[in-house]
Amino acid sequence: MSDQYIFWDLETTGRNDKFNQITQVGAVLTNQNFEVKDKLEIHSKLREGKWFEPGALITTGVDPISLYKNNYPNYYEASAQLYETFQQWSSSSTIFIGFNNINFDEPFLRQALYQNLMPEIYMTVTNNNVRMDVFDILRLVSVYSPEHIKFNTDDHGYPILKLEEIVKKNNISVSYEAGPHDAVFDSLVTLELNKILSIRCPQIWNAAYEFRLRDTPKKFMLSNPVFTNTTFWGRRPTIKAQTLIAGIPSRNHNYLVFNLLFDPRKLNDLDDKELTKRMTDGTKRICEVFDGSKSKTLLNESYCFKDSKFAEIGVNELRARANFIKNNEDFCSRLIKLYLVNQKEWPEPFHIEDRIFESFPSHQDKKLMIDFHTSPNNKKYEISKQFKDDRYKEIAIRILYEIAPQTLPELEKNNYELEIKERFNDNDKVKWNSKNKILASLETDIDKMISDESEKIEFKQRVITFLNTESAKWD
Repeated sequence: MSDQYIFWDLETTGRNDKFNQITQVGAVLTNQNFEVKDKLEIHSKLREGKWFEPGALITTGVDPISLYKNNYPNYYEASAQLYETFQQWSSSSTIFIGFNNINFDEPFLRQALYQNLMPEIYMTVTNNNVRMDVFDILRLVSVYSPEHIKFNTDDHGYPILKLEEIVKKNNISVSYEAGPHDAVFDSLVTLELNKILSIRCPQIWNAAYEFRLRDTPKKFMLSNPVFTNTTFWGRRPTIKAQTLIAGIPSRNHNYLVFNLLFDPRKLNDLDDKELTKRMTDGTKRICEVFDGSKSKTLLNESYCFKDSKFAEIGVNELRARANFIKNNEDFCSRLIKLYLVNQKEWPEPFHIEDRIFESFPSHQDKKLMIDFHTSPNNKKYEISKQFKDDRYKEIAIRILYEIAPQTLPELEKNNYELEIKERFNDNDKVKWNSKNKILASLETDIDKMISDESEKIEFKQRVITFLNTESAKWD
C-alpha cells in the first residue's frame, strides 16, 4: 500500500446536515503505517440564520452563547480553511476515514462546502480519493469476531458501539488534553481504534479496505455468487446470504440483490402483484438495494453461517438458489422492472439547502467561485450576479451578509433578513431549528441527557438567554 489517510471528525449544532452547521473540525494526516504527519483543528462561529438542537450542545458541552461570542473565524472563513487543507492533504491518493463519517460527517462536509461556494464538494471521492468507516468495521467485528474487542451491551444483549464507550472499555488513550466529543480527540482515538482493528481483525479490515473502491462491490458480487451482507436496525444486526440480481438503471453503484433465505424457484411463477408484495414485505422481503457508493463491506459466503438459518439451508442449496437467479434473465428483469415501477416520486426540493444534488456546477460557475473567493469583498457581489445557477447567487448573498453586509444592496440585505426572521419565528414542525422547535425539544433533551437537577436548570437558562438574545434581533 502507498496510501495516506485523513482521520477526521466534526462537531455540529445538530443532526440535520442541511440546516445545522459544523462548529469544530478535527483531522490528522497519516502515512500508510498510520504515523501522524500533520494535524488540523478549526472552530467556527455560528452563521446568522442557523441555530442548534439542544441535545447536540449537551453532547459536546458547548455553551449556546459561545456559539456567537468567540474569537473563531466565521463559517465562510472556517469552511475555506478546511477546504484548502483537505485539498492540500489529498493532492495524492488519500483515504478519508472516520467514525460514522460516511453517514454523518460527510453530508455535513458537503453542505459546508456547498453553502460556502467551494468548487469541489465531492472531494472525498474525486481525484483518486476514497473513503472508509471505522464504525462499519467495528460493527462487523462485533458480529463476526467479538472476542477481539471489548464492549458493553444493552438490555437486549446487543453491543454498544459508541466511540466514547469503546475507548474507555479498551483503554485507548492519546496525548491530547481535550476529551470525548472534541473533534481532534475523536480523530486521534479513531486512529488508535483503527490500528487495533487492523491488527486483531485483519480479514475484516482488509475486506473494508477493498470496498473503499466504488468498483469493488460489482466485481465482488460477480465473483461471489453467494455473499454475506450484514445490515443493522439500530444495534440489532441481521446476517443475510444474498446474490446479485442486476444493477439498477440510472443509479450508479446501486444493485438489486436477492435474499437467499427464500427459494427463487418457488417465486418464478407468481404474477406481478404477488411478486411485488413479496418484494416489499418488510423484513421478509425477497430483495433489497445495496448501495455500492457508501463503502459498505460485503463478506464471502462463509460468514453467513454465523446465522443458523443459513447453516440449516446449507451451502449447496444456497449456491443452487444463486445459480437459478444467475441463469434466469427474465425473472431478474421482472424484479428490476417491478422495483422501478414501485419507487416513490419525491417532490422537487424547494429550500436552497435541499438543492445540493440538483446538478454539478458548470465549468464557468466553478471559475466564478474561484473569482468570488479571491476578489476583494467589495467586488464579490458583482461577481455573484454572473453565476448561471441561481443556487450560487443565493448562497453568495448569505456569505456576503456574514462577511461584508455593507457591500450588499439594501433590497438583497432586507430580503435575506426577512428570511432569517421567518425561519426563527416558524413553528416546531420545520426542518430547521426555529425558536419554537428548540423550545419543544429542550425539556425532552434535558430529561434524557442530564441527570443532575442543578445542571438541568443551568443549561435551560443558557438556552433561554440565547433565544432571548436572538428574539431581540428577529422577533
